[in-house]
Amino acid sequence: MSTLAPCSRQLFSPCLHISEAEERQLQQSLCRCFEQWGLPKSIKVDNGQPFGDPQRCSVPVLGLWLIGLGIQVIWNRPATPKDNAKVERMQATSSRWVEIEQCVSCTELQSRLDKAARVQTEQYPLRRMSNKSRKELYPALYSNSRTWSSTAFELGRVQQYLSSKVVFARKISKRGIINFYAQSVYIGIRYKNSYAYLHYDPSLNHFRVEDENKIAIGWFTADNFNEDNITNLSVCQYRHLKCSNFLSQSVAQT
Repeated sequence: MSTLAPCSRQLFSPCLHISEAEERQLQQSLCRCFEQWGLPKSIKVDNGQPFGDPQRCSVPVLGLWLIGLGIQVIWNRPATPKDNAKVERMQATSSRWVEIEQCVSCTELQSRLDKAARVQTEQYPLRRMSNKSRKELYPALYSNSRTWSSTAFELGRVQQYLSSKVVFARKISKRGIINFYAQSVYIGIRYKNSYAYLHYDPSLNHFRVEDENKIAIGWFTADNFNEDNITNLSVCQYRHLKCSNFLSQSVAQT
């Protein structure tokens, strides 16, 4: 009997870490999972990109998209992998079951992963649960009423989250500028080397800017936080904005 030679890492993915994968590909993979299992009520992720922010100073665009679908995104505590101990252990077990090193193609790898997932959920007995399978214990997995639909996204969920759960802090440079979702926003030279705090206002669709003493400085537009940009993962836009005072009726763009 011949033995299959171990395949190279490049055969499956050019990326060593998930942070190197394209966000659109990850989004498409999630959509396929949602089509099969329905929308989960929550998803737990770590603080690494692209689902998390190691500095905890922004909400990744993939996170905004999931929130818009009505999914609660739960971020683990920084530098605390034990928060996801069960998932880490499951991945190690799945890797052993699948025997990745013996796969000679992506198709075979996917087939083995699918088979392992079916065995794990439908057949594998849990001794701590009277030797019942997960399918027997959690039949709702197969009848999730939260069905996936391309129209499931609601911008209002994102707006409510941004306005009630998040305050963005940014250090103002010596030139009076902050960086925010790839945008360069001029706050004012008088505020250089201090911090600005950004509060989202859904009624006006802009970010209110406060200084370190919680005194309002002004505002700038949040027009890039719209449904198309969030669902297309294109909220980050390289452009220049200027913070306007509250007497101004428009945001000056340079």
